[in-house]
Amino acid sequence: MGAVTVGGILRKFDSRRVVSRQAVKFSLALCCSLIMVIAGFSPTGAAPTGDEIAAKVTDKLKEIQTVQADIVAELNDGTSKNPVKMTIRVTADRAMQVTRMEITQHPVFEGQIMILDTKKDQATVYMPVTGQAFRGKTSSVAAQLGVDLSMIDLNALLSMDTKTLLSCKYLRQEVVNRLPYHVVETRPKVGGSAATAGVQHVWVDAETYIVYRVEVYDSAQNKVATITMNTFKTNVKIDANKIRELPRGTKVTELK
Repeated sequence: MGAVTVGGILRKFDSRRVVSRQAVKFSLALCCSLIMVIAGFSPTGAAPTGDEIAAKVTDKLKEIQTVQADIVAELNDGTSKNPVKMTIRVTADRAMQVTRMEITQHPVFEGQIMILDTKKDQATVYMPVTGQAFRGKTSSVAAQLGVDLSMIDLNALLSMDTKTLLSCKYLRQEVVNRLPYHVVETRPKVGGSAATAGVQHVWVDAETYIVYRVEVYDSAQNKVATITMNTFKTNVKIDANKIRELPRGTKVTELK
């Protein structure tokens, strides 16, 4: 099947693809921020300062080799009173340089899979609506879907210097379901100063230091997303075959 035919297939699902592309970008960016926040805390008695968090993040990220996470996202673009809910499973291995993201619950996109193999410069995208997967060089697949697949690169995410990227502020401690949580505000830095647009409030378990929830706000302080972590595990054993696995009977189209 040629590239033109593939493009035709993809255009049939253009409206769905746009929403899916936004959800993919958003969820991956949040995965990155969750990793940075988790790595930035140390179980000390005193509340950490923003500078302390940022300094620890850069060192701690180097220790993370694998990630398994189940993320429940509620996204609100302002056009509807009801947020779009989806569950995303992320599995990544830094040594293999392979990252897998699968939408496990969503009324439209459930079953969609994206796999990035950085070592081979190869990306695979499975579309459950057609039962097809498109595989090829990362740039070719990204061009077809209009998604920046470099955002899935675990090694690149974990190698970022968070001190220069994020401004972190410790807000307070809260009790949720009888458990204590630290609440932290993060802002992206632009040109060396904290940006005024877009903040995240992050709830971190005060005992285990695992992220429980992230709330994302736009420049007008409207909540645009809530992310809840069902699970988040690091440095666990990853099955190389499972991380690359596609549903049985999938027809794979190679993109040139």
